[in-house]
Amino acid sequence: MLLILSCLANAAEVDPLALVNGLQRELPARTAYTEVRFSQMYDRAVIARGELEYLGPGKLGKRVDSPYVETTTIADGEVTIQRGSREPRRISLDRIPELEGFLRGFSALLGGDVAALQRDFEVQGSGSAEHWQLRLSPTDKRLKTRIEALQVDGAGSKARCFSIIDADADVSILMVEELATLTLPKPLTQKNVELTCRRGNSGP
Repeated sequence: MLLILSCLANAAEVDPLALVNGLQRELPARTAYTEVRFSQMYDRAVIARGELEYLGPGKLGKRVDSPYVETTTIADGEVTIQRGSREPRRISLDRIPELEGFLRGFSALLGGDVAALQRDFEVQGSGSAEHWQLRLSPTDKRLKTRIEALQVDGAGSKARCFSIIDADADVSILMVEELATLTLPKPLTQKNVELTCRRGNSGP
């Protein structure tokens, strides 16, 4: 913790690799989330709430509780999607590069695995102890056609938001930990959600 705070003491001295080391979590790691997606396909933000569960490298669960019920499980290179009482769908992770990219980044971050993160992403960091930001730009050509970057906003040794910035400029922001239950800002714009990620539960 002291190493992290020392690296964050001056914005010019932010060490993104020290941040990654500080994000490591004991397994299983669970957090509630509120996901806000801004897409050119819709005239308003799409909101979903549920729980994320990280079980180790290559293993991730995402449960949606509202506005519908769905469970997505990633394990052994396969994605299983169960919606309501329907039969589960199973898809190879290779067919969903954006989800594979998120899994790689998310696993490396919560595992504190600097080597894995550097293998798949160009890592940049900025900010201060009160608010730091990691930007992970994929180096894989196939992944770059789908994802421009993964972005993490946090404070101290805690992440507040995970953002997936698609190559077509659509953005999905997962607000986690204490921000998951926060009343969403009004008007619900991308700028206001990003401000909440930076400022925490003090809001925009």
